[in-house]
Amino acid sequence: MPGKVPNSARFLDISDYARPLAVALAHALKPSRVTAPWVTGAWFVIGLAAALCYAKGGAAYALVGALGMQAKNVLDAVDGSLARLQNRPSRIGRFLDSNADALIAAAVCAALGVAVGRHRPATYSAILAVMALLSGLLQASLYNYYYVRYRARRGGDTTSRVEESLTGEDRLRYGGRPAALALLSALIAGYRWIYGWQDALVQRVDDWAARPLASRGRLAEAEGMRDARVLLTAISVLGPGTQILALNLYTLFGLWRLSHALELYLLTVAVGGSLYAAAVVLCLRQAAARRARV
Repeated sequence: MPGKVPNSARFLDISDYARPLAVALAHALKPSRVTAPWVTGAWFVIGLAAALCYAKGGAAYALVGALGMQAKNVLDAVDGSLARLQNRPSRIGRFLDSNADALIAAAVCAALGVAVGRHRPATYSAILAVMALLSGLLQASLYNYYYVRYRARRGGDTTSRVEESLTGEDRLRYGGRPAALALLSALIAGYRWIYGWQDALVQRVDDWAARPLASRGRLAEAEGMRDARVLLTAISVLGPGTQILALNLYTLFGLWRLSHALELYLLTVAVGGSLYAAAVVLCLRQAAARRARV
């Protein structure tokens, strides 16, 4: 199963458009000595280099940065696919991936803030970059929350959980490898520091959206609504892959006024993405309320 869910449970995941190419690359790498953590390390370096290109400024550097971010996006899908093909999915790999993603997002937003600062006040540019970073991570957490729930209920990948902590299962699996257990503990601590507030907020928002049904004890219906593939597709727009695609498009079509185009991208993530996420959750709440009245 190179994908995160069985074939029978697939839905249109807009953010995961790179998966077909990633699966092909993973199949090519399967018989080699390359493992998923090596791929994660590769896309992490590429992502940092892409951020540096955006910070340097100029059309040529921006195009290289856009290409690097798309390469990072493809390889980010390769590592998990390769781990599953080699029968080596791991919690360590899961947290390496998530923590590295957050660091790349921070580096890219900082770089774009530098680029915007070439024609806007530095304070405004810095605030816009921070807003885009926090909003983008929160949107990705919303996407991840519903996707993780869906995978667990459909027999998919189990390396991710809605509430992340060091579990008894983790201690049992890595108990004979103290160094690996220590690394996993550190990665989980980093994850909770980065994503903890987002995961807690997303769960509160989801509880609010499903409350009309849940308060009537109709929990199965509430779960069914969360599993609706149309909902999952709508939420997938908020995934990291879509954000990278948007950055690519803003870069490509805004080369003649690059700093303005990158400012518009940051505004799109900070404002447009947040409004879209709020609209999706509100639609879920309204649908739950309509069902509760029946």
